[in-house]
Amino acid sequence: MDKLILLSHINLFDELPMEDMKLIDDNSTMTPVKKGTQILIPEQPLDVLFFLKQGQVRLYRMTPQGKQFTTDILVDGNVFGETESFMLTDQQTYAEAMTDCYLCTMDKEKFESFVRATPDVSLKLIQILSTRLKETYDLSEKIALGDVRYRTLFLLLKMSEKSGKRDKEWQSIGMKITHEDIATMVGSSRETISLLMSKLKKEGLLKKTLLGYSIKADEIKEILMEE
Repeated sequence: MDKLILLSHINLFDELPMEDMKLIDDNSTMTPVKKGTQILIPEQPLDVLFFLKQGQVRLYRMTPQGKQFTTDILVDGNVFGETESFMLTDQQTYAEAMTDCYLCTMDKEKFESFVRATPDVSLKLIQILSTRLKETYDLSEKIALGDVRYRTLFLLLKMSEKSGKRDKEWQSIGMKITHEDIATMVGSSRETISLLMSKLKKEGLLKKTLLGYSIKADEIKEILMEE
């Protein structure tokens, strides 16, 4: 698989000139990662940034009670990890491959040297971090204020906006997610989410597809605005 072509599809590097892409290619390593692999572990910090070209990665933290709390699900084109200058995950975050993935990695010295020479990349990193912080704040606020139905509808809508495609009134969710994944993101149990998802299907707001789920995004927006 051509690493240079894969790198060109990462949103951090959109519109970079080819000479910059070749520099990244020369200074990064692409690794296939199997589903279930722990990529980041707080007890074993890595001073490196990861560029997710293909696949799906779950970011999560552990609660004081020892339960996993999913904070984000990343798909193709995302960046995560940390160096001294850029921290796109915090030091308590775990990262796990939800599917087989292709990851490109660049260590601190090489990445920060490249960033100093390409200010556009620095600006995009700030944009990515700002967007991620806003999404985390929005989700935390909804979890604190809404009931399980409201929180789940909000999460499904955000995931579809982040990864899906529109087909008439339906908008897909371009992620592989389980009821357990949803439960850990909205602070509920898998059994409660399973019952709720069945109810949403009966109400015509959600449907199962060959690739995952689709939602009626406009109707869900109206419901969220009313509640």
